[in-house]
Amino acid sequence: MAKTAVAPEIVDFDPMIYDIMRETATELRGAYIWLARNADTDAAREAATAAHIALWQDVNSVRGSDFATITAKTEEYRSRLRQLRATA
Repeated sequence: MAKTAVAPEIVDFDPMIYDIMRETATELRGAYIWLARNADTDAAREAATAAHIALWQDVNSVRGSDFATITAKTEEYRSRLRQLRATA
């Protein structure tokens, strides 16, 4: 049986907002990867690796049509990135 094509959901906001969330998550993920590669201990390396994997799973679970979640996650990721930069 052939699959039926499904039209994408229509959004009533600028889709660049989703791209901003993804780019912010990418920057945060890069910071976690840097921390993992430069960790002084195995525990710190494992924690940073787990954080970047969990982040990627989290960002990939956000629907591109869910404006409220997109904006909340963007702010969360920005906050986490600021915290990392302040402690680095």
